[in-house]
Amino acid sequence: MNKDNFIVGIDPGSHNFGFGCIQKAGNDLKLITAQVIQAPAKQPLYERLKIITPKFHALLDQIQPKEVALEDVFFAKNAKSAFQLGIVRGVVFAACLERDIKIFEYAPTQVKSTVTGYGRADKAQVQKMVGLLLGTELNTAYDASDAVAIAICHASINRFLAREVQKTC
Repeated sequence: MNKDNFIVGIDPGSHNFGFGCIQKAGNDLKLITAQVIQAPAKQPLYERLKIITPKFHALLDQIQPKEVALEDVFFAKNAKSAFQLGIVRGVVFAACLERDIKIFEYAPTQVKSTVTGYGRADKAQVQKMVGLLLGTELNTAYDASDAVAIAICHASINRFLAREVQKTC
């Protein structure tokens, strides 16, 4: 299996960390994996990171993608949530930079618009369209289907329009 055309999508979260991987061959997309790394919500952030980080590293080492698409920062409901999201995103950045994986970011509305045609689609609509686009029924948590949607968005965006994080930071 040629891993050069694997695209990983990440829906970062400190409780539910969505991870999805697709393979792009021409215009065809194939689902490789869609899963959620779960960490108990009641545990302190550092304990949750001790669960998420090694599992995320193992997935990257297993799949060996060349590109990772990540949901861009959105306005969180409170400062603590935004801070924790920033730390989880830092884990993603560090792991990808360590492996020389290119990182791209997409706004949630851009992902939804690309996948469903509507930038305010709900999670059920996104999951349904992801399944239709990949020709499979997704029986996963929304965080996993959101991660796959981010990967699909990246696969669909013109490479010249995609904003590579490493070149803009």
